[in-house]
Amino acid sequence: MSSENSSSSDDEVLQLSAETMGALMEFYKEQQEREDRMKAIEEGNIPETFEENWKMSQFWYHEDTAMELARECLRLAGNDGSIACVSAPTLYRALKKLDHNCTVKVFEYDTRFAVYKDDFVFYDYKNPLAVSRELREQFDVVVADPPYLSEECLTKTAVTVKFVMKEDARIILCTGHVMEDLVNRLLGVSKCQFEIKHENNLSNPFVCYANYNLDEHCKT
Repeated sequence: MSSENSSSSDDEVLQLSAETMGALMEFYKEQQEREDRMKAIEEGNIPETFEENWKMSQFWYHEDTAMELARECLRLAGNDGSIACVSAPTLYRALKKLDHNCTVKVFEYDTRFAVYKDDFVFYDYKNPLAVSRELREQFDVVVADPPYLSEECLTKTAVTVKFVMKEDARIILCTGHVMEDLVNRLLGVSKCQFEIKHENNLSNPFVCYANYNLDEHCKT
């Protein structure tokens, strides 16, 4: 091999190493930023935003959707009512931005939301009744957004909804079109025209199901 070819090969190796090093540095930087945010959360500092964790099947609502649903929940709950956000943390955050006297709980598997202290209820849909007995039949409005499009996830989420809702509670459930028959059988809710929009547009649109005429008050 000529010295010229050898030099060219060495340059390619050095270039590749520089690109790899740059990628590694960027990875470590992002990792450190995540660790810093988690430390701040643990210290009780509530961040302005929470990153979606796709491993948990998290897809945040678009702000317009979250605020529309939040206002509707407050209308339904009335003064000093109670609202349960089951696997719907972006709705909970929207409710926190509005002025009201309602009791609001966020049932969530992601422990980052424990920063909300007494409002946070650790919730794993796989164990639908593993929540405090004190929460039984306590909520005027229950909004649920099962994290997975599966019969198991929806069925177990429905068990939780029935457990925490008052007898005459309003139910809003957000999921895909493919779950329509099952969600109707489980909770007696019907599909609404109101579509759920996400910050990161999903290929399959999600809609609301409710046990009342939600479309009279919420617009797509």
